Amino acid sequence: MQWSLACAELPCNDVSAISILTILLPLAALIALVIAWPLARFLPRRRMLGWLLAVAGFVGYVWFSAGPIPAVAGAFVVAVIGLALIRGRPAQAA
Repeated sequence: MQWSLACAELPCNDVSAISILTILLPLAALIALVIAWPLARFLPRRRMLGWLLAVAGFVGYVWFSAGPIPAVAGAFVVAVIGLALIRGRPAQAA
């Protein structure tokens, strides 16, 4: 059996790495909450939709963290809107 290198040149560039944006997820969640706090005054309270959007936004943030910045920003915006809907103003009684 003959041994061979995976890459022709050294150092090999086939190393998978974790994006710094993934490590900064707790900070991104805190910033999203701070941005969503004043936005919640203008949105109605829709908790189920809010949780769905918040979770989808943060999953998208992690999923696209190694990709293009617009995709990460879009996922962050979805998470902010979701957090605002969770906290939104209650419906007025008739």
